[in-house]
Parts: sequence; structure tokens; C-alpha cells
Amino acid sequence: MLIRPNEIQKVANMFFNAVHEDEIELINQLYDALKANDIEKADKLLDELIVDVEDHFSTEEAMMKEADFFGYPMHKADHDNMRKELSKVHQEWKERKEPKRVTDFLENKLVPWLKLHVAQWDSVTAMHIGD
Repeated sequence: MLIRPNEIQKVANMFFNAVHEDEIELINQLYDALKANDIEKADKLLDELIVDVEDHFSTEEAMMKEADFFGYPMHKADHDNMRKELSKVHQEWKERKEPKRVTDFLENKLVPWLKLHVAQWDSVTAMHIGD
């Protein structure tokens, strides 16, 4: 396990919180598979994470647009930066299947980014959108 659900701030929107909890579970499953060197399972879970993150970001972005959230451009830009990083890691994985590269990304990039992103952006966005 890399991250516990209580390490991510709860926000003022139940949908956001549920998405974050699901994503944490998926990140932990991927991390555990990588640590166990279960390449086949990690491959499947990384593919799943890519789809999950895109769905998560796209849904949030649609909600922000609908609510006319003032911070949409900055919030989306933060999503776009992580999309690029995650896509790069995914592509490298497809070419080399190196668990250490992905575990390093999860430990040093994705999880710290997720904690900060939720605290900085999702908390403000959720207050604007409401429950």
C-alpha cells in the first residue's frame, strides 16, 4: 500500500471524494502489483489507471464548465500537466515493462501531486460546485 484514503483531504463534493477513494484503491493495487513484480497484473492496472484518470479529469472539467468555475483554466492546466506525465510513463511502460520506473513515478510524482492538487484545486472547486 502506497497511500491511505485518509491522506487525501475530503472536499465539499461527495462525487469528488468518491472518485478520489476509487483512484487511491487503484493506485495501491498497481503499486502492490509492481512491488510483487507481477508484470501482467501491473500492465492491466496501469491501463485501467490511464482510463480512470482521464474519466476523473474529464468529468471534473465538465462540472467546472457547467458551474462556470472561475479557476477552470488553471485547474485544467494542472490536469493537463499530469495527463502528459502519466502518458509518458505509460508509454515507457509499454516499451520496457520496468516496475521501478512506475513505482518511482507513483511515489514521487503522482501521489504527492494528488495530495497537493486536491488541497489546492479540488477543495476550492468543490466549494464552488457544491454537493
